[in-house]
Amino acid sequence: MNDSNQSGGTGTGVTPGSIWFVSRDGRAQSGPFTLEQIEAMVLSREVVPTSLIWRDGLAAWITASQSPEISPLFAKMPQGAPGRTFPVPPGGNMHMPAPEIVRVRKSSGGLIAMVIGGVVLLLSCLVIVPMIGILLPALGKARSSARQIKDSTQIRGIQQGMLFWAQTNSDLYPTPSQVDRSNTTLAPGSEKDLPRHVASMLIFNGFVSPEVMLSPAESNPMIAPDVAYMYSNPAGTADATGSKALWDPGFKAVPEDTGTFGRGRPGTPGNLSYAFTPFVGERVPRWSNTFQSTDAIVGNRGPAYVAVGNGGGLRWRLVNSTPSNGGNTPIGTGSNTLLIHGGRTTWEGNICYNDGAVNFETTPDPTSTPFTFTGIAGGQAVQPDNLFVNENDITRMPDGTSGITGAGLNNTNNLLRTWTGGVVDPASGRIIDIPSQLWFD
Repeated sequence: MNDSNQSGGTGTGVTPGSIWFVSRDGRAQSGPFTLEQIEAMVLSREVVPTSLIWRDGLAAWITASQSPEISPLFAKMPQGAPGRTFPVPPGGNMHMPAPEIVRVRKSSGGLIAMVIGGVVLLLSCLVIVPMIGILLPALGKARSSARQIKDSTQIRGIQQGMLFWAQTNSDLYPTPSQVDRSNTTLAPGSEKDLPRHVASMLIFNGFVSPEVMLSPAESNPMIAPDVAYMYSNPAGTADATGSKALWDPGFKAVPEDTGTFGRGRPGTPGNLSYAFTPFVGERVPRWSNTFQSTDAIVGNRGPAYVAVGNGGGLRWRLVNSTPSNGGNTPIGTGSNTLLIHGGRTTWEGNICYNDGAVNFETTPDPTSTPFTFTGIAGGQAVQPDNLFVNENDITRMPDGTSGITGAGLNNTNNLLRTWTGGVVDPASGRIIDIPSQLWFD
């Protein structure tokens, strides 16, 4: 509760402005958030200029645009990108109660209190100094947790952008080949249905910024933000002027993406930290807002695995490999993806499902997303689904590792990968086969 007899931060247990609360409709409140989390929410459009915000020291709720700390963050939104606002509806309450914060008042016990306080401070120092070595690892863990939370917010922002797109495009997520049927962005026969172009469509239409496509926990030095994204008249498009372009084709997902499209930067870093479900074969229906809580749609990248055993007794082991700078060769034990949130021998990461929920998974085959493998007998058909393996829907065994082709196109279980190319159907312009272009690391 607010205390009108105290100025912002006087005698409080928190630093002024260190925690924030947000309300987008003037009724429901969420928080507390750090300013770093608020910045991520601004970039993912969860906080907009009309959102109501409050922090300790404010007499009442204000809009985000009125805050000297938050208002400058909106300058980081893409220039020329259409914004979305959420005005306070009728009944919204600019004067709703502020979130309750426990306050600790200073005592006024005079000289005795000061002496006692000094003794306590001295004793505290004698205890705290030896504990610094113990606390430092804990601080490192706290920073790691903050990165994981921000990363989760960005992934959810990407999925929300896909959902906004689907609402006006027959429930389908961004599919470049079907949007650019007039071939004003890329020439006929081009590999359009790639993660680089999906991500670029979301940026070009203002759903997210290029910075959101880079994980705060990114471990691969060859994945970096695109600081030269072109929102208007992008270079290298099929339309010579770029005025009819539907996205900037110069955006890269991974370093191995070919085609610089006027950027003139071969061999430079990619710009996308996250993996999508490949929308080829029988997985095409998943590329829509199905709202299925078990359909993984976008998340942190993962390493390559091999199967040990079979059927209900099958277990997954990392592919034995040396560290790699990336490519189409499966990478397991040396993969950069293990270091995004996990360790050198285990994968952990944020995965967003088609119901909009983002889960922090601690294993590549979470028990929360079971799949029925119809060929496994003995009442063991329902098994955890590996997010990074193209498992055979019948046997659970891998159907290839570096591509999605042949019988592997018939599978419908979860799969998250980045890919750099594929076979284009000349009639529809879609990528219909990915022989060996799945990207690792």
